Amino acid sequence: DLGELNCYGEHGLSDYITHRIPMIIRWPGMKQGTVDSGFHYNLDLAPTIADLLGVQKYGGWQGKSYAPALTDGEECGHDHLVLGQSCHGAMRSVRFGDYIYIRTIHGFYHMYPREMLFNVVDDPHETHDLAEERPDLCAEGARLLLTWQEDRMYEMPDAIDPIWTVMREGGPFHSKGHLPAYCERLEATGRGQFVEELKKRHPSEFK
Repeated sequence: DLGELNCYGEHGLSDYITHRIPMIIRWPGMKQGTVDSGFHYNLDLAPTIADLLGVQKYGGWQGKSYAPALTDGEECGHDHLVLGQSCHGAMRSVRFGDYIYIRTIHGFYHMYPREMLFNVVDDPHETHDLAEERPDLCAEGARLLLTWQEDRMYEMPDAIDPIWTVMREGGPFHSKGHLPAYCERLEATGRGQFVEELKKRHPSEFK
C-alpha cells in the first residue's frame, strides 16, 4: 500500500492526502511562527489577500478570509470542508473533526465501497476504514454532503448536479472506455477474480 487508497500516481481521488495542501505565507505584520490548522479552501486565498492589502472584496467571491489567523493567530477556518472530483473517478468527501467521509459514485475501477470513513489524525494514510464501526459518523458526513449539495444547487443556473452530468456522459474522462482492456489485463495477470464485479458495477462499459 503506497497510500492514496492505492491510487497513487494519478492523485485522482477525494481523499485526505490528495486534498491536503500545505502552504507557507510570509507577509508584513504577520504573527511569526503561527501554525494555522484550520480548514480552508483554495478559494479562501483571494479574500485573505484582499484583507491583508486592505482593499475591497468582490461580492461574488465565495471564499472566506483567514487573514485573522495570519495576523493575530485567531482560529477562523470553516467547520468542515467538502471535497470532490470527477475527472478520474467521481467522488465527494467531507473533512470534519478528525475524520474524512468519502462517498464514491465511480471509483476509477478501484472497487471502493460506497462509503468510507477514516480518522486522518490517527490514520493519515487511510488504511483502516471505520465506516462499519462508526455508522453515526457516516450519517453525519452524508448529512453535511447533502446540505452542501442543496446549498450549491440553489446557486446553480442548471437543475442538474455536474457530477451527475459526468456520469450521464459515460463516466469520468480518464476512466471512460478503458474497462474492457483493463479486464483483459486482469485476466492475463492472474487477477481475473475481479472482472465479474467490475462488469456488475459498470455494465455500460461493455455495451
